[in-house]
Amino acid sequence: MERILVVRFSSLGDIVLTEPVIAGLKVKYPEAHIDYLTHARFTPVVQRFASSPDAIVPFPDSVGALELPGFARDLSQQRYDLMIDLHDSLRSKLLRKIVAAKILRIYLKPRQKRFLLFYLWMDRFESGFSVVDEYLRYAELGKGTQRVYPQMTPHQEHEHSALAANGLVPGFIAVVPGAAVPQKIWPAGRYRELLTGLLAAGPASIALFGAAGDDVCDEIASHYSTDRVVNLKGKTSLHEALALLGAAKVVVGSDTGLVHAAQAMGVPAALILGPTSWQTGAARQHPDSVTHEVQLWCRPCSQNGRRRCYRREQYCLTGTTAKQVLTSVLPMVGGLA
Repeated sequence: MERILVVRFSSLGDIVLTEPVIAGLKVKYPEAHIDYLTHARFTPVVQRFASSPDAIVPFPDSVGALELPGFARDLSQQRYDLMIDLHDSLRSKLLRKIVAAKILRIYLKPRQKRFLLFYLWMDRFESGFSVVDEYLRYAELGKGTQRVYPQMTPHQEHEHSALAANGLVPGFIAVVPGAAVPQKIWPAGRYRELLTGLLAAGPASIALFGAAGDDVCDEIASHYSTDRVVNLKGKTSLHEALALLGAAKVVVGSDTGLVHAAQAMGVPAALILGPTSWQTGAARQHPDSVTHEVQLWCRPCSQNGRRRCYRREQYCLTGTTAKQVLTSVLPMVGGLA
């Protein structure tokens, strides 16, 4: 096996979970050259893999359906011996037809089990189901024989400069209140209760992370005049956000990519789950992390939380209290308990 291509376009959290596949490939094929194809905007994530590929192939956002065949034909010139499709999307299906590696391995999503779970409330997932295990199994790296938790490496030089630029010191509390899907967001009022409790318990600073459109960060930060609450919404690139998160003491947030990335860098998390659950890949990836979730008949309701809640209140989120989360976070932050 001389040349291997691993494909996972998105999203951030799903890419994090593929790191053990690269680790397993390096063990099984130590002489092989491994390329990793992902959306260009996610290359900073792959760059931090503890077991990193030999090269990252950035997939430009500008490549649409018309440009994809040309992109794939250029890629096929590498003459891959093995292609591992960990996405199995329409885009990756077309890509693998044109690239035509000698051996093809495809991650088959548990679509039937998801349908039964989300629409008929019939859980056919075996206990201990893990997306990482599934990636390893379909990559034919042996379920249970490889490391089954992702690891990413903080870049110390980037970390120090990012901390200084944002007025933070190592050991701060990271909060990631936003999410690409609104149905995943814990109410801003609950976050304010949590932050008030954390500020009263000790001297640590709190940093809010979010994209430019994550208005929940502003809703939270506007209630605090202290410089101990730093609102970084829209102020950091993905590269900078990862550098900062690697220096945090603990991270709090929903089932979102930055929270999973922080865990892979060794930061324990308090995960607040709503419409997603372990069957959808929303599981803790750090031994000291804690998951907060409400057991309801209607949960989980979708793979990524995009399905609109038809109940008068989103009980899967409102059922988790600030006191519960505070109680789990304090022991993680040594000096505050």
